[in-house]
Amino acid sequence: MRQFAKKINRVIAALAISFGTALFMVLPASALSLMDVINGAYRGQGQPTELFSGSTALIPRAINLMLFVVGILAIFMLIFGGIRYVVSGGNESRVKDAKNTILYAIIGLVVAILGYAVVQWVISVVGAGTGGGSSVSV
Repeated sequence: MRQFAKKINRVIAALAISFGTALFMVLPASALSLMDVINGAYRGQGQPTELFSGSTALIPRAINLMLFVVGILAIFMLIFGGIRYVVSGGNESRVKDAKNTILYAIIGLVVAILGYAVVQWVISVVGAGTGGGSSVSV
């Protein structure tokens, strides 16, 4: 079980690093100010003009994708724990491990749902303060 948990932790870490890297790669490598970045002054025609609010905002989309992946992983772990429980054959240590897998999967789902709620709240607060979608045309 510890080997499997280590592998899952490595996969989650790799996903977090790749999403974090992808998120920072969308920011320009220039001398723009933070407000220029927030207002979308560096984007060309037809590109998303908002980072925090709007239907094409980049940061909420990336965060929602990460939360979706976490939710899917939690559901798979819940199913995996259920299968382990069924095939445990009454062995107490295997039953305990299966129950722990189910418990941690449920905790993961709850954390993902709460994370989604917190992210939506923060985006609504930050998005309200970005100037209402004004951007500079290039």
